[in-house]
Amino acid sequence: MKFLAAVLSGLVLASTVLAREPGFGEFRVVQESLRYLPPNIRSYYLDKAGFDIWPAAQPLPESTGLRLIGKWGGGPSVRVTGRDSFVYLSRGSEVVVINFADTANPRVLTYIQAPGLVARSILVGNRLYISSGYIETFDISDPANPVKLGSILARAPAIDVVDTLVYTLYEDSFKVFNFSDPTNPQLLGACRDSGYDLSVCNGYAYIGDRWGLYVLDVTNPATPHRIASWGSDVISVKARGNICCATTDNSSNPGVLRFTILDVRTPSNPIPLGSLDSCGAYDVFLDGQLAFLSGYYIFNEFRIVAISDSTHPQHVGTIATPDQNFGVWANPTEDLAYVADCLGGLIVIDITNLNAPVVRDTLLRAGIAYDVSVQDGFAFVADDGVGLVVLDVSIPSSVHEVASIDSTRDMMTRTIAVRDSFAFMGWLTHPWLKVVDVTDPLNPRKAASCDLFNPAEDMVWRDSFLYVAEGYRFQVVNAARPREPVLVGSCNLQNEVVDLWMTDTLGYVASYPSPIVDVSDPAHPTVVGSIPVAAYGVAVKDSIAYVAAVYDSVLIYNVVNPTMPVRLGIWLPSGGHQWHGDIEIVDTLLVVGGDWVHIASIADPLSPRELTRWSPPRDIRRLQYAAPFLYAACWDAGVCILDMVTTALHEAGPKEPRHTGVRLMPSPTHDRLTVEIPNTLREEVMCNAYTVAGARVPVPVFVSVGSGRTSLKLDLRSVSAGVYLLRVCVGKTVYLLRMTKL
Repeated sequence: MKFLAAVLSGLVLASTVLAREPGFGEFRVVQESLRYLPPNIRSYYLDKAGFDIWPAAQPLPESTGLRLIGKWGGGPSVRVTGRDSFVYLSRGSEVVVINFADTANPRVLTYIQAPGLVARSILVGNRLYISSGYIETFDISDPANPVKLGSILARAPAIDVVDTLVYTLYEDSFKVFNFSDPTNPQLLGACRDSGYDLSVCNGYAYIGDRWGLYVLDVTNPATPHRIASWGSDVISVKARGNICCATTDNSSNPGVLRFTILDVRTPSNPIPLGSLDSCGAYDVFLDGQLAFLSGYYIFNEFRIVAISDSTHPQHVGTIATPDQNFGVWANPTEDLAYVADCLGGLIVIDITNLNAPVVRDTLLRAGIAYDVSVQDGFAFVADDGVGLVVLDVSIPSSVHEVASIDSTRDMMTRTIAVRDSFAFMGWLTHPWLKVVDVTDPLNPRKAASCDLFNPAEDMVWRDSFLYVAEGYRFQVVNAARPREPVLVGSCNLQNEVVDLWMTDTLGYVASYPSPIVDVSDPAHPTVVGSIPVAAYGVAVKDSIAYVAAVYDSVLIYNVVNPTMPVRLGIWLPSGGHQWHGDIEIVDTLLVVGGDWVHIASIADPLSPRELTRWSPPRDIRRLQYAAPFLYAACWDAGVCILDMVTTALHEAGPKEPRHTGVRLMPSPTHDRLTVEIPNTLREEVMCNAYTVAGARVPVPVFVSVGSGRTSLKLDLRSVSAGVYLLRVCVGKTVYLLRMTKL
């Protein structure tokens, strides 16, 4: 297969080029070189390169202050299944339930959010099994209100279900689980077999692997074992009755796939019956005498094959889809087929005429969330595949998409900066920088553009200027008039950039080494120094730079003199060998994103003290803090919203324990709050309000000391709605209180 060969060649090249400092840069190159493969095959090659597609697939630590409260799990569409008029689309880290009772007006019923990247969802009876690093099962008797029954930690890029037995395939491990009691799934048996795809039928499991088709006897789930093998380079399998359909590489004509039907009446001796050259699939759905195929060696064709005569399968009809299609399900009674089309979304195909299928509709497009910027209850997502996606996050627990910029496949974006009525976006096509009018977030409109030297990797919009790190350059754009942006300054950098942090008149660029750029003269940005490490994220506070370097370390530098940074120390977040990417500083908190989110106190800048960590559904590309929430762009798993309230409480807790006997009236409150504290002495009283991240909030406070009590009256009319911390000092006694303003 030419494409897979090219991918593997690129994989080796990427590893060789970046071997000196492995980490986020290498991960990104490898990940993007494999983006046009479905998750089961992509996982196989990522594993060979030393990466993991499901970082969430590990026991999660007890929460110590960082809580997921909302998620938009939109990402590439990978698989689709259904029954009657209900369709279940697996995309990103969610499964979308859609009602096609009215085929002209399909209706999304709900989104099932998964803890990791969804590889496949399988419908058996009234249960939906979702594999996403965990295997979860849901009761979908009422499709609009799925009820979670249970889950088990099990990485399974390939999965199949028969009755209540779940068969999984990961790395070199084939496992069988019993879900008869979904609240307590049990591992029944396992053996050492690996591969891309899996199908179970009549007590036998068929595994597609680069070395061939393996047949396992699973009649006794406790002792699965291989009994036969056939062929080579099998990338998909589907077994039914006495046949098994397999997509293989045609060794006599490399680069052209072959669709083969095997006789498996004797599973220990699979026999080829018939085949079709230049025909293959990443996924196969069998219905009666027809096989519906998605994926082809050029990756964007849907095909229908007649298999009534297994010795002579016949091509019936075909149609191209917008992107790479990975999954297929058909409902011939409604004359419809559904294709999960990577960045194209769900493709609805009219198969009334089998010889000439027609695309009827396309919906639920989503791609890779590279960046996110939040303003006024909306999250603006730089989505590599759609362009701009606008999310309503005013109610974090109920995130929903409200708008997007219509784009072609080539109009992909990597970074975004939003302020007031405009969004600057870095595109991968000319012109590299585009401006979108977001005055009405529900109706974003392209407003202007500016051509840079290369696509932007990261941007910071501050005052009248937009600072851009792109390719091997640092650039300054005059954004005083957003509808007329002008490139005013540029300078060369030594290596490719990853991240950018601005402070005062200096720009800190994550690269190798990591340059420091003086922008005091915007027309002539100048490299004045560098941090001599490969950085995949950088943030600076009070002349102290925190650098995400290599895999599991955060290096600490003194940059008082930017021409000569001095290394002061190193911080190793908990959790062992990990990679770290974007870094944010929120007052006295350091937030590090990667395959985990780590939050540490930097009250002592040289000795970060870890407060909490959290495992995201996918590696984090970018972070943004918008009080009181942390927003994480998680590649093809969408956007996560984390509540940091209890993190801030945890930060203050060890030093200033809470006290009882205190009353807040009313709580929650609107405009005014009264705090009553027991007090027997006329001591000095002080009260300060802070955001959950520690920023001081000016609040008028009126104090009255009476018999046995101290009363504080707070005027909150100028304070925005949210959660705040009150620090009340009565003499030497300190009270920490939580206040909610509605």
